[in-house]
Amino acid sequence: MADAMRTELNILVPLCFCLLGLFLVVLIDPYIQKTERRIMLIIMAMTGALMIDQFVSFYSEIVAPNYIMRAITSIIAYSLRPAILVMFCRIVDRESRLYFEWGLAIVNMLIHMTALFSHICFWITPDNFFLRGPLGYTSHMVSAVLMFRFLVLSLRGYRIKKMMESFVQLFIALLIIVATMLDSFGGEWRFFQVSLILPTIVICVVFEYIWLHLQYVREHEQGMMAEQRIKMLVSQIHPHFIYNCLTVISAYLDEPEKAEEALEKFTSFLRGSIDHLDTSECIEAGKEFETVEHFLYLEKERFGDNLKVEYNVTDIDYKLPAYTVQTLVDNAIRHGIANKKDGGTLTLNAYETGRYHVIEVGDDGMGFSMEEDRSRAHIGLNNVKERLEYMCRGSLLVESRKGNGTVVIVKIPKSKERRAD
Repeated sequence: MADAMRTELNILVPLCFCLLGLFLVVLIDPYIQKTERRIMLIIMAMTGALMIDQFVSFYSEIVAPNYIMRAITSIIAYSLRPAILVMFCRIVDRESRLYFEWGLAIVNMLIHMTALFSHICFWITPDNFFLRGPLGYTSHMVSAVLMFRFLVLSLRGYRIKKMMESFVQLFIALLIIVATMLDSFGGEWRFFQVSLILPTIVICVVFEYIWLHLQYVREHEQGMMAEQRIKMLVSQIHPHFIYNCLTVISAYLDEPEKAEEALEKFTSFLRGSIDHLDTSECIEAGKEFETVEHFLYLEKERFGDNLKVEYNVTDIDYKLPAYTVQTLVDNAIRHGIANKKDGGTLTLNAYETGRYHVIEVGDDGMGFSMEEDRSRAHIGLNNVKERLEYMCRGSLLVESRKGNGTVVIVKIPKSKERRAD
C-alpha cells in the first residue's frame, strides 16, 4: 500500500509543481491579453482541482476505503474533464460564447450527480466497487463531441489565418484523444492509478501557453511591417491629395467665393488629419468620415459632372485605423471612375449589423477580373487590409467584375477588446 501511495505522489507532485510554475508565469506575463490570461488561469485551476480529486479518489479507493467519498470524487472528475475541453475550445474561438458546448458540459454534470441517489449513471457499492448504469459513458460521449468540436475550431483557425502554429492546437487535440482512448481501453498500458488524461492536460496547457506566445510574435512582426507600410501610405496619399487640392483652388482664382470655399475644405482636411499622420492607433469613425467628406468635395470640384457621389453613412460610433475610408474612396476614384471616359458614381455606405460595423465603398467604373488581377493588387488596399486585421481584427473583401465596377466591403467586429484602441 505504501508503494502505491508513493507511486501516486511521484506522479502528482511534479505535475503540481509544473502547473504552479506555469500559473505564476501566466499571471505576470504582460504579453498575454486579458481574456486569454483568464481562460488559461481557469483551465489551470480546473486541472489543479482534478489533481486533488484524483488523489482523494485514490485514497478513498485503496488506502482508506470510503464508497461515498469515492462517488463524490468520481462525479467531480467526470464533470471537470468536459468543462476543461470547453475552455480549450474557448482559447481557439474567443469571439463565440460556446452556448452549445457549455450546455453539454452542464448536462453531463447533472447526469453524473444522479449517482448520489440513483443508478442511472454509475454507483459505488458499499464494498467500494465501481459500477456503470445505462448512462455510464455519458462523460466519454460528451468529451468525444467536444474534442471533435475542438478539432473543427482548430482547423477553421488554420484555414482563416494560414499560420503554421495553428497546428499546435491540432496536436493538442490529438494528445487528448490518444490519452482518453488509452485510459478507456489501454488496460495495463496506463499509469498506475493516475489516468493518462491528467498529465496530458498539464502538457497541453503548457503547449497552449507556447501557442499564445507564437501568436504574439507573429502579430508583433506583422505590426512592424504594417507600421512601415503606414508611413509609406502616408507619404503617398498626402502629396497626391495636396497636389489635387492646389489644382482645384488655382482653377478658381477668378471666382473668389468658390476659391475660398475650396480653401476652407482643404484647411479643414489638414486640420482634421494632421494629428493622425504618424498614428498607429485607431481613431473615431466620425472623424474619418468628416475627413472623407472634405476629400470628396475637392474631388467633385476637380472632376465636375464626371463624379457623382451617393453618401449614406448612418453608423459612426466606433473606431477604425486612420485613412481607411479615405484610401478606399481615393482608390475607387483613381482606379475606377477616373479611367472611365464618362466618369461614374461613387457609393459610400456605413451601417451596423448585429455583430459588425460595415463600410461599403463602391464604384461603377472599369472594374477588373479577380483572376487576372491577383498579382497586381494595389498597395493601398493591401495596406488597409493589414491594418484592419492587426489594429481592430477587421476584414476587407474586394468584389469586382471587369466592366461592372468594384465594391470594397470592410467589416469591423463589435468587440470590446481591440488591439489598438
